[in-house]
Amino acid sequence: MTRVYYAAPGPYSVHRQFEWAMAVMMVLISITLALPGDTLERAALRGLSDVGFTESNMAAIFGAIGALRGFALWANGNINHGRITPQGAMIRAWCCVVGAVIWGQMTLALFRDAFYANAPSLGIPLFGTLTMFELLSAYRARHDAVQRRSHLGRHLDALANRS
Repeated sequence: MTRVYYAAPGPYSVHRQFEWAMAVMMVLISITLALPGDTLERAALRGLSDVGFTESNMAAIFGAIGALRGFALWANGNINHGRITPQGAMIRAWCCVVGAVIWGQMTLALFRDAFYANAPSLGIPLFGTLTMFELLSAYRARHDAVQRRSHLGRHLDALANRS
């Protein structure tokens, strides 16, 4: 009999593929913004530069948040996996909230542009969906933190009762 082995994600990525995708996407967007040329001078994204965002500022923000998210996901699955502490999940939740704010601002900038241009942008439903799923991921990460905290509490109670 032949045994078939399937590659499975590690403990750091099970049920967190969307969060990983957002972390990678933020880092790639930061690289794109750092490249020469005026990315924000395009008509649809001009609203972002009008409110004071520069490409270098946005590249730094996207890069920092993407890197922090990647580290939080890795730490949550590797470091915290053995200790069952909720800090990694809370960092994940906050990064998701910040991501939702970023995608929400992109949605509003494109919506504002569509209102004045009398032509909707395909980016509105795209960034709007990212905003909603970031909020869903924040809820899931917060739920993970609560589960880990209650799991840790049960083990501490069991240790206290042994004495």
